[in-house]
Amino acid sequence: MTIITVAGISDNAKLLGTDSKSAAVVEQWISFADEEILVPALRILILCLNIQPYNKAAEQSSWEALDRSFTFLEAELKKKTFLSGHRVTLADLTLASNLGFIFARIAGVNFRSKYPNTVRYFNTVSNQPKVLSIWKDQTLTEDNIKFVPPKKEEKPKAAAAPKAEKPKAAPAPKDDDEDDEPKAAPKPKNPLDDLPKSSFNLDEWKRTYSNEDTREKALPWFFEHFDHDGYSIVKLDYKYNDELQAVFQSNNLIGGFFARLEASRKYTMGTLGVFGENNNNLISGVMICRGKDPKTVLEVAPDVDSYAITPLDISKPEDKKFFEDMMAWEATIDGKAFADGKIMK
Repeated sequence: MTIITVAGISDNAKLLGTDSKSAAVVEQWISFADEEILVPALRILILCLNIQPYNKAAEQSSWEALDRSFTFLEAELKKKTFLSGHRVTLADLTLASNLGFIFARIAGVNFRSKYPNTVRYFNTVSNQPKVLSIWKDQTLTEDNIKFVPPKKEEKPKAAAAPKAEKPKAAPAPKDDDEDDEPKAAPKPKNPLDDLPKSSFNLDEWKRTYSNEDTREKALPWFFEHFDHDGYSIVKLDYKYNDELQAVFQSNNLIGGFFARLEASRKYTMGTLGVFGENNNNLISGVMICRGKDPKTVLEVAPDVDSYAITPLDISKPEDKKFFEDMMAWEATIDGKAFADGKIMK
C-alpha cells in the first residue's frame, strides 16, 4: 500500500486535494520534492559519507542541482503558505519531511540563509499540531556536510607462524534418515524470457542510441536490425493533459513512471516527452517492448493506466516518422514543440 493510497483513506483529511485539479498539483509537488529536492541531497550525502567513492566534481554538481531546485521553490513560496490551496496536503508533508532531513544532515546555516521563504515554510508545516511531535526534537545542522577522507589503515604486524594442527577426524557419515537442508526457492522466471530467441539485440540498440548520432547512425541501425516478430512499438499518450501545469512537473511524472518501470528495463526502451509550455502542455512518446503484447512489459508500472497505448507500424510512413522524430527529440504534437523529456534505457 503506497503512502498516496493511505493518505486517501480518510475522506475528511483532504490530504490529496479537494478536486481533480488540486490532486494533480499535489502529485506534481510530491514528485518535485522527491526527485528535485531529495535526490541531489542524497547524492551529496552518499558521496560525503564515502558510501560511493568520493568525487569532488560530482559533489559540486549535486550542490548546484540542489541550489537550482531551492531557488525555484523559494520563488514559489514567496507568494503562498502551502503548496496546494490553503491547508496542509500530502505534498506539504512530503516536502517538509525532505527539507527536515536536508536541514538536519546536509545543509547548514549558510545554505539555509539564502532561502528564508523555504525555511519559513518548513517551520510552518513542521509546527502544525498534528505533526509537531515528529519534528519538535529535531536539531538542524550548523555547517554543510563535508567529505572527510577515511584514515589509512595501518598494516597489520606479521603474525607468528601457526602451530601445526592435529588432523581432525573425518565427519561421521550422514544418516540416511536425516532430512536434507531446504533449498532456496528458485527466482520466478519472467514469461518474456520464454519467448522465441530474437535476432534484435535490445542492449546493443541502447548502446548504439547512446553513442551514435540519432538520425545519421542510430536509427538506420535500428531499422536494419529490428525484429518485427519478437518486438512491438507503441505510442503512449497521457490521458490527463488538461491537469498538467509546469513543464518540469510534467517531466517529473515521466520520471516517476520510468522509475516504476525498472522491473521491465531489460525488456523495453523508449522516450516520453513534454510538448508545449507551462500550463499548456501534453505528454506523449514511444516505447519498444519485448513480445507482441506491450501491456505485459509496461504493466509493472501501476500508472501505465494513465496512458493510452496505441500500436505503431513503422512500415507506415507516418508511424515511422513519428518514431524517428520522438527518438531524436524533434517531434511536434498538436502544434506544440518538444520542451523536455526522459529516456528509458
